[in-house]
Amino acid sequence: MTGASGYHDIVFVIDFGTTHSGYMWKCVHTNCAQNYGRGEFDCYLKEKEHPSTMFYKKVDYSKACFGINADVASKKTPDSGYYVSRVKLWLDRTIKEDLPPLPPNMTLVQVIAGYLKQIGLEIREQIPKRHPKCNEPSRYKYCLAVPTMWSEQSKDIMRNAAVLAGLIEKYDGPKKLSIIDETVAAALYAERVSPELKLAHGSLYMICDAGGGTVDLAVFEKDDSPGKNGLKEVTMGTGHSCGSSFLDTRFEALLRERTCRHPEYSEMDLLNIMWKFKYELKPYLYVDDDERSGHIKKINDIYIRKHPNPSKAKKFTVAEIFTKVFEPVVNKVLAMIEIQLTQLRGRVLDVMFITGGFGSSPYLLARIKDICGSRVKNIKVVKNGNRAVMEGMILFEKESRIITRRILRRTYGIKLCSPTDELDDNNKTSTQDKFHVYIRKGYPVNDKVWITRNLTWKKDSLPIISLYAYDGDEPVPEYPTTEDIDLVAIFDTQFPIAENKTTTHQLMAMEMRFDIDKIDVKVNIAGREFKYFTAWDVIEKKQTLAYTELISPAGKMRKWWRIDGAVNCLP
Repeated sequence: MTGASGYHDIVFVIDFGTTHSGYMWKCVHTNCAQNYGRGEFDCYLKEKEHPSTMFYKKVDYSKACFGINADVASKKTPDSGYYVSRVKLWLDRTIKEDLPPLPPNMTLVQVIAGYLKQIGLEIREQIPKRHPKCNEPSRYKYCLAVPTMWSEQSKDIMRNAAVLAGLIEKYDGPKKLSIIDETVAAALYAERVSPELKLAHGSLYMICDAGGGTVDLAVFEKDDSPGKNGLKEVTMGTGHSCGSSFLDTRFEALLRERTCRHPEYSEMDLLNIMWKFKYELKPYLYVDDDERSGHIKKINDIYIRKHPNPSKAKKFTVAEIFTKVFEPVVNKVLAMIEIQLTQLRGRVLDVMFITGGFGSSPYLLARIKDICGSRVKNIKVVKNGNRAVMEGMILFEKESRIITRRILRRTYGIKLCSPTDELDDNNKTSTQDKFHVYIRKGYPVNDKVWITRNLTWKKDSLPIISLYAYDGDEPVPEYPTTEDIDLVAIFDTQFPIAENKTTTHQLMAMEMRFDIDKIDVKVNIAGREFKYFTAWDVIEKKQTLAYTELISPAGKMRKWWRIDGAVNCLP
């Protein structure tokens, strides 16, 4: 960990959730008075319990309030501002409709940055009191948790928000901000708090991290081989926006459908019924009949009281709520679990860990047990599962645990041309415009796996190679459109090699090593080896990458080479 080398004093981990958010920190400086801290706004000492809500005043956006204060303001004076909630759903590119509204003239990055800025202010207020010898913000490191299913563009939005919030500087690298997969963090925490399961080398377990907005799943294998202390990804992680907040959404739709023809119901009446569902009925729907009946009766009492014809009012029933509210959401979770189990091809899970706020639902647990059967030896709902991601990020940074094998989320390939090159006349496809697949999504990779492709090279015919990523399913198109693929990196191939008069072309071996969001590239040509700067798979302005010669010819100095001028292009 970087802190151990003296680079950082404190590591902060932030879990920006769909419905609730929180943060924790770990002090790694030996002079810190207090070793471990956790907190939230208003000095709450409870993780992941502060609402991810904002209220922006119409007259002045700078007079915004957040969390519980935003909830109170929106109820007291709803017309005085813009209430923002569940904003994290905007980062799920599969959702096209019913997204929560943003304040006029505000971007998604600005809204998220406003919330992260409040966390930064809280940190700067608390740290001098708790750790007076660790009061230099430049020596802080931040970690943000992101769902497995997020695109690189969504991750980059979070990074840009952290910059705008003042947590990091624009050109700070991974040493100042880590983006950590929620399932990886949850896996580390679940394993740590489950010594009774005695997980050993080769043990196989699934993480089902079910939160308020997203549900993320992945299967890991414990890797304690010599010199290792890590996890292997066994399946390609899956995620979907089907967390517990979608139960609220479905119940609200059912409620509004039933009351839309009756103007007697005020917005406050509907809010009261929704509150009863969210905080009383929903958590206890799968419990004893007496308690469940009492909660459903309270909802019906409020509903019937305002109905113009109470004797004909159609009451809500437990069966109806199960069928129309719970089952559509829970079935999406079960379908994702089935996808993970199918990828195992008959291997039996040692344990399935269930984390997250939604993960504590007794009904969800019962339905999971129904479909798993003998394919899972143990199913454990992790205690304090709503803070599993934050605790896991602390473990990720604190320990030397590594992910020894990853499963790629994207298909990568190259084009033998610049992104600015146009098609042939009459829009015909050309050989240069063909998408040559290097590695397909779902493929296992680690830091020792290099993929090699041999190409014929000549200075004037192959000046540029462009690396792209494809997110679709098979078959991968040979000539994808610009909408199908994202530009990842551009490589200058104008190597300082003299022309070979005995042949018109040279053979060039281009090797790539892939990780989840970075690619290392090196080239061997004419007996000389060149290595490029690491390519990061993030959404930003793309520049032609520089290279260096690893072993320079005798008598020559090692030097950096790059093409004059940058190729500016966005995916």
